[in-house]
Amino acid sequence: MPILDQGYQHWNGTLAGHAGRCLVITRRGVGVQFKNRWVQWILLAALAPALVLAGFLVVWGLFEQKSSLLTPFLFLVQGLPPELRAGPRGFRSTFWTLAFDQFFQIQLFFSMILVLLVGPELISQDLRFNAMPLYFSRPVRRIDYFLGKFGVIAAYLGGVTILPTMLAYALGIGFSLDPSTLGDTWRVLLGSLVYGVIVVLSAGTLMLAISSLSRNSRHVAAVWLGLWILSNVGANVLEQTIERPWCPLVSYTGNLNRIREALLDTRSARAQVRGLFQAGERMGMDAAGSTGFGRRGRRGGLADASAHPPLSPASPRPGMVGGAVPASGAGEEPGSGYPWPWSALVLLGLGGGSVWTLSTRVRSLDQLR
Repeated sequence: MPILDQGYQHWNGTLAGHAGRCLVITRRGVGVQFKNRWVQWILLAALAPALVLAGFLVVWGLFEQKSSLLTPFLFLVQGLPPELRAGPRGFRSTFWTLAFDQFFQIQLFFSMILVLLVGPELISQDLRFNAMPLYFSRPVRRIDYFLGKFGVIAAYLGGVTILPTMLAYALGIGFSLDPSTLGDTWRVLLGSLVYGVIVVLSAGTLMLAISSLSRNSRHVAAVWLGLWILSNVGANVLEQTIERPWCPLVSYTGNLNRIREALLDTRSARAQVRGLFQAGERMGMDAAGSTGFGRRGRRGGLADASAHPPLSPASPRPGMVGGAVPASGAGEEPGSGYPWPWSALVLLGLGGGSVWTLSTRVRSLDQLR
């Protein structure tokens, strides 16, 4: 077979630095995955919680200013405690914390689905078609290959967690028209960003490790579903049977939720809101008792107040300390009864195992057989 020499052909491309080698893999992977209609639908659905979060922060800013724009919606605030209606600025950090916590609870579901759609083919497909020599025959190191593949998952997860958080926070600051808002809520932003980074790092490295274990993308997707759904089911079964505080450690998303609670301090925020509404309820009962709205006597008159004394604010209810804040262990959410470092150790263990798996499954060109 003859070899035809075409001579020298000048290359007119643009030279790029070595630092951007992984970005080529990421850019190509993001573009390929975005053609998937399921990915597009999930990204579109994930916009709804972000819009709700931004809308809540905007309405809260108007509520603090007593803006006339909320006049048609005054019926929504009639049931709020008087203390909250009189001074909403004092509860700004608390309600912002709960808003971001609820947002991340919903977005975690969409994040797991995005990883399921985007991640299985990243490495398994390269193993199936033996594309490793093609990658490593170029000036691409293993770390560049890993960072490029990881960047695909990070781009999608960051788009539904970190980016909406920053935009919603900016809208909340803009509509508050109060410089003290930044000082009151910067911890909420910091905790949210740190949690978003943890989700990206943990889910990204774990999916890449699972993807490197098989040449079949369907098997990789099945393993991810098992890790996500079956771990939640196992944690729920353990909670209902042995009823130990450490049972949520079995769940992968349960550990992520525990880290989020620690970063945002949602337990304190929920206890404060619970105590606020219970105090408002007792005040309403006291007001009803003092005005005589009780059961009537036989002659149609009001019953004697001494026979049915109103609930005193000083008398605490069961599970309450001082009648305001729940006692420790009373009314807590499932999964919040164990220290958060336990969940951090579980996630670190999964991350370390993922890095070790990638280092052994994906080899450089001189190690390929």
